[in-house]
Amino acid sequence: MSSGRLQQQFIRLWQCCDGKSQETTLNELAEMLSCSRRHMRTLLNMMESRGWLTWEAEAGRGKRSRLTFIYTGLALQQQRAEDLLEQDRIDQLVQLVGDKAAVRQMLVSHLGRSFRQGRHILRVLYYRPMKNLLPVAHCGVRKTHIARQIFSALTRVNEENGELEADIAHHWQQLTPTHWRFFLRPGIHFHHGRELEMADVIASLQRSNALPLYSHIERIESPPPGPWIFICASPTAGCPGCWGRCRRWCCRRSGRP
Repeated sequence: MSSGRLQQQFIRLWQCCDGKSQETTLNELAEMLSCSRRHMRTLLNMMESRGWLTWEAEAGRGKRSRLTFIYTGLALQQQRAEDLLEQDRIDQLVQLVGDKAAVRQMLVSHLGRSFRQGRHILRVLYYRPMKNLLPVAHCGVRKTHIARQIFSALTRVNEENGELEADIAHHWQQLTPTHWRFFLRPGIHFHHGRELEMADVIASLQRSNALPLYSHIERIESPPPGPWIFICASPTAGCPGCWGRCRRWCCRRSGRP
């Protein structure tokens, strides 16, 4: 039996007994949980091994055994709720708690950015399922805002003053009216830990070349030896500002030196 299912059974038993230790029989407990005597004995043994209760069985006709609760159902319910919340199993969480307002409050307190087991986690509420957050896809205002917290681009626009700032590229040069060179920061990693390579940046940028907004881009390459990419575009391309827009984001943020 799974840990979650055993927790549910303990909470039911605790509620049926009003959380009070008592003298009872295996048959009475089995009726409470609508199971067989054999399964009830198995449940009691498992719960006792977890330290949730003690079961002092008495042999003989007419004798009653002693059930003592060590752990409260409320505490275990809270632990179970936290586990379901961590696993994003909201439907089961609502069934367990039974109060949508309480669940809503738990969700709000769980939102935001966190770091756990070597992973960056960003939790947000959204009114409908999101198929993806790929930068090359058509992004609405809400999705664009979320994607800005996840992806990085060659450059970015400061939302407060509208000025262009460095992002993946720490510096850039306009060689001619149609040629730009972007120097990339070293030591940038994806969210899963792999270091960003030049080929990753080029592949990400080339995905959106078929879009009309970026049809002016003629060539993207990275000639050796340096950590830079070379972009050939029409004079009206608007570089380097266009490389900070949503559909030009290249990689998932992990950290910069």
